Amino acid sequence: MTRKLSMRPSINLVISEPYITVEEFCRRTGYKEGTVRQMYRENRLPIRKKEGVNGLIEINMVALTIEAAAGCEITMQG
Repeated sequence: MTRKLSMRPSINLVISEPYITVEEFCRRTGYKEGTVRQMYRENRLPIRKKEGVNGLIEINMVALTIEAAAGCEITMQG
């Protein structure tokens, strides 16, 4: 029996925090808070569903990671 071996390297991604605040996102990326809030209003950032109108905005880092990986022809396994 012959087995096909994949030549694709295996990469493990660890996402320590699935959701982060706008302030933490700004700290990590260097974006200004106004820019991040504008990106949120334009639906350019995935967020956790807010609780109420004045709820905390939490950016979905899992969704951002998957979006970035999709642009690199990476196959995701659950």
